[in-house]
Amino acid sequence: MTTPPPYYGPPGGEPGGAPATPENTQGLVGMILGIVAIPLVCCFYLGIPLGIAGAIVSWLGLQKANAGRATNRSQAMAGLICGAIAAVLGIALLIWAVTAGSSINWEDFQNSNN
Repeated sequence: MTTPPPYYGPPGGEPGGAPATPENTQGLVGMILGIVAIPLVCCFYLGIPLGIAGAIVSWLGLQKANAGRATNRSQAMAGLICGAIAAVLGIALLIWAVTAGSSINWEDFQNSNN
């Protein structure tokens, strides 16, 4: 009596199962956070933390894409770029607001209204 050969699944797949599905979630979420962060820079500086979070999540998604576990490298790159731009714009706007606010002479403004 002979034993049958082992079954390795369908041709082209991994032994014992279906091919692995790509892990595209981090790239997609990073792109969404990065794009949304740009207009939110003007809204109480929400773009700074959102841009940083988008850049970090996109970078993690980019690492997965470079390792071959994800197929959305361009989405991860877009999120990384948009998140970095939002963070830089937010920090520049914050610096500008602090320096412009310190150069205003409030005493002259109050005296002119009286």
